[in-house]
Amino acid sequence: MNINFSWRMMAIGLLLVALVVSGRIADHYRVKYHQIDKDRIAAEQLARERQSTINDMAHRQQLNAALDAKYMQELVNAKSQIETLRVDLNTGAKRLRIAASCPKLPETTAATGKPDATGPRLNDSAERDYLSL
Repeated sequence: MNINFSWRMMAIGLLLVALVVSGRIADHYRVKYHQIDKDRIAAEQLARERQSTINDMAHRQQLNAALDAKYMQELVNAKSQIETLRVDLNTGAKRLRIAASCPKLPETTAATGKPDATGPRLNDSAERDYLSL
């Protein structure tokens, strides 16, 4: 079997091998590029979702701060009003009256006298404690 060695055939063969190898290398990098591109798109989507969540949380935090400020102001106003009422009670500018009725005592002949000139009233410590209810 006589095979003629031809440089031309060898060059064509080497070019074909180089073409196949370069095609495989190009395909490898193309697949890698598409995978990295998918990963980039997924990362950008995740970043947008997280930023949206952060923005929503910041908005809710602002709403909570405004609500907290409103209720704190109401609490300060209520405490101020209670203190004003306490001062008015102590100075006598206002009176604390409670609708009450005393139970009737059985008719006895031993005790005679006129009824109390004032209505039922809380003692001083009860008046102070009443405002802290």
